[in-house]
Amino acid sequence: MQFERAAGLYVGGISLILGGPLVGFIATSFGTWFTVNNPGNNLGGVVIGVAVFGLLLGVVGLLMLVVAVHRALVKIDALPVRVPSISREEWPANR
Repeated sequence: MQFERAAGLYVGGISLILGGPLVGFIATSFGTWFTVNNPGNNLGGVVIGVAVFGLLLGVVGLLMLVVAVHRALVKIDALPVRVPSISREEWPANR
């Protein structure tokens, strides 16, 4: 059994869509907890960076999911794709 590339993109996209916000949530939760317990720590930049990274992972996952769905729909002929016509007649340059 051979797996298609669309299936890998789909699984990766779903994983990143679920994992990206989870990383952001964990970062903000631990950042808030550290700020409440130790107000003198300067972890704000790290927390913001990890939260933004989690958001970007979610966006990349969404794009991967869209590409996978497009590939799958083209593969099963459910999405019409325009192909160039092969029967074009070539005209001479000195016409």
